[in-house]
Amino acid sequence: GKNRNRNNSVINAAVMEYAALVAARLNTASLEYRKAGGGMSDNLQKVLENLRLALNDCHSIEALVDSFEGSYCKSKMFELFGVLEVVAHVNIGTVFYRLNKVRDALASFESAKEVLEKRSEGFENIFESPDESEVGMNGTGINDEMHPHDDNRFPPRTYLLLVLRLNLSRVSLRVNNPDGAEELCKLIAQEASSSSLQRKCFRNLPPRNFGFHRSNSFSITSSALATASAAYQHDIDRRSKWLCSVAEHYLAGLVREARGEPNDYKSAVNHYNRLLSLARVKLDHRHPHICALLERRGAVLFEQQKLQCSMLSYLACLKILEHQQATGSNVFNKADLARVLYGIARVLHDKEDYLDALHTYQRALACQRDLAAGSSRPTLDVITTLCNISRVHHLMGDIDAALVANQEVLQLATILVCGKMDHPFLINRLKIEGNILVEAGRVEDAMRTFIEAARRCCDIGRDRMINTLMRGGSNSRGGNGSQEDADAGDSSVLSIRSATSMALIAFLHPSAAAA
Repeated sequence: GKNRNRNNSVINAAVMEYAALVAARLNTASLEYRKAGGGMSDNLQKVLENLRLALNDCHSIEALVDSFEGSYCKSKMFELFGVLEVVAHVNIGTVFYRLNKVRDALASFESAKEVLEKRSEGFENIFESPDESEVGMNGTGINDEMHPHDDNRFPPRTYLLLVLRLNLSRVSLRVNNPDGAEELCKLIAQEASSSSLQRKCFRNLPPRNFGFHRSNSFSITSSALATASAAYQHDIDRRSKWLCSVAEHYLAGLVREARGEPNDYKSAVNHYNRLLSLARVKLDHRHPHICALLERRGAVLFEQQKLQCSMLSYLACLKILEHQQATGSNVFNKADLARVLYGIARVLHDKEDYLDALHTYQRALACQRDLAAGSSRPTLDVITTLCNISRVHHLMGDIDAALVANQEVLQLATILVCGKMDHPFLINRLKIEGNILVEAGRVEDAMRTFIEAARRCCDIGRDRMINTLMRGGSNSRGGNGSQEDADAGDSSVLSIRSATSMALIAFLHPSAAAA
């Protein structure tokens, strides 16, 4: 008996040390995560390192816990480190997602799910009383296990499951699986409605008996612990309600948006509006969550071509973003600013406010260039914005500026595709440049550009292009007014029909999405 108690006391002390170490690593990672701010950052690597160390500590303790004598206490130890392991996996997945490593994030969330399912029996039986013959974790008897001042501040299984399903749903959308995301959202809704998630988490439940005891002689400490536990329970309750609303409206809106049908867009806007109404009551009007909702709503309204409403939503989003940056917050970074500015520019482009669209595109481009400055390869965002700048210059009649922008597009895109000269995008940009040159009356330059585009085509594509140029545009498409179908009879016909095609595109299809 004495040897058993002594052995258990030694193991218990080691477990307590490991638990404190894991908790310290998780807390350090949390602080580093907040310090890193929004977007991708090198500081996230420090967060990832601390989380991996915490996870390794959780794995290291399993063999030690297995040698503990007493099934009840052993199960509680395993459960304790199971909770910490799930938290570590979920946080690692979140960091991977921020680093745009979506597959790694998905693997981490699946690992957390596996641990949660593997220890589900322990989680469900967490509040059962131990058998009276069991010895407490401090080796002094069962009464210690029923101590009224156990530290109860551990996330319950229902909350961990809620967070895990939310993260899995978001990652499912990133890997183009809206059906899987929708299924997870339905599970969250069923759990919340059928079992009253928040009450199930904490209310009217006895202490969790992990063995972190406080002495009765320290009444002030015990009272403070009780107050802290009540505050923690209230925080979990508040977070659970908000996360359920996020699943019900924000993620559901993203699912509808991903499907891309007119009715889906309408449903997505309704979801975003409902969550916005709730967020404005629960949160500050300049909260980052509201900024994110306004951005998504603006994007959907743009797809519906409700341009004025889309513009108002984007401008409200931009105002919050600039306020956050002005107050020194690092929640948003240049990538967020560039994305919102680009969205505003697209709306102005479609509204045919070309001068304002051009200035806004240029602001977005400046941010995108700053973000790409440390990379040896150009980014797709820079190329896309330059395509639209070229298009706006062309619509405004500034042919030279349009050609300059298009030449930069060709140079950057060539680097991006590793010099693959027959890439369809490069050929398409050459054909667009040829049409612009025709409209400017520079027919010889246009023909050289068309010949270069034809040279890069495959045999079938080259024959089709040359036939189109030589037959005067009589093709199966029936003259739908696209730049690529511009006719090529003699130079005068070519100039007139190309100019007509460009005019039709300018006035009938001014959408910035052309790039």
